[in-house]
Amino acid sequence: MFVLRIECSRVAAVAVEVALDMVGAAVTRWDEADEDCVRFEEYFCTSDTATARAAQMESVLEQWSGEARCAIGVTELLDRDWQEAWKATIHAARVSERVVVKPSWESWDAQPGDCVIEIDPGMSFGTGLHFTTQSCLRFMDKVLGEALRREGTPPPVDVDRFCDLGCGSGILSIAAVKLGVTAVTAFDIDADAVRIADENCARNGVGEAVSTTASALADTEGLGTFPLVAANILAHVLREEIETITAAVAPGGHLMLAGTTEKDFADVAALYEGRGFTRIDDTGDGEWRSGLFRRRGA
Repeated sequence: MFVLRIECSRVAAVAVEVALDMVGAAVTRWDEADEDCVRFEEYFCTSDTATARAAQMESVLEQWSGEARCAIGVTELLDRDWQEAWKATIHAARVSERVVVKPSWESWDAQPGDCVIEIDPGMSFGTGLHFTTQSCLRFMDKVLGEALRREGTPPPVDVDRFCDLGCGSGILSIAAVKLGVTAVTAFDIDADAVRIADENCARNGVGEAVSTTASALADTEGLGTFPLVAANILAHVLREEIETITAAVAPGGHLMLAGTTEKDFADVAALYEGRGFTRIDDTGDGEWRSGLFRRRGA
């Protein structure tokens, strides 16, 4: 067994945490009480996979300034069944009214209408464990479910297509199809993420409905528009790529924005509200905040 350790300052830990979630790292976080240090650990069965993840994280984090730089290393662990210990910490969970996320080693007594998504942490990019992902799943359930109509809110535009900008493991794409969307277009800048997303979509029986592409967000222009779009991406990308993101949303369509901290959310939301979007919901956990927006228009 091998462990990947990432050490950083507390000020950098929030951004590191979301970056780790976006690449599917099932990590344990340790905060040193007496010093400005936060340590993240992820466990692997082979040296090759641990080293590959380390290289991936080096690439993801190298764009940041000096104060946000991290120490990244791989160490071999002996004399302990780390895999079984790791499995003991990951369990099936109901994320929203209908959405359930579970690992392959646990069963789930599905109720009528349940949308059960099977994702194994450590085998995928993005596990559904992070608040940003879970908030998008809740928003999606709200938009695609009957809750809007029961609450007397004007029903959404026909949501037959979904665009996943920064798809990671494909978990949002899988949920969209299982909740009734007929076609999904998904992108991620990381080719490995796209490969894993394809595997997860096939595993969950939705592969034929999801089209994935490895592409930078800036290169996705000309897609057309979609009645539902998700951008679970870091705040600076939501700012920099606002033209591309907003152009993908059909008039009257919904946009889910995640990946912003409580500190960043108000500014990011204001930018999108200034581009013709109305905020209809937002939710936070004290550290992260996500928003559901609707584009004004017919």
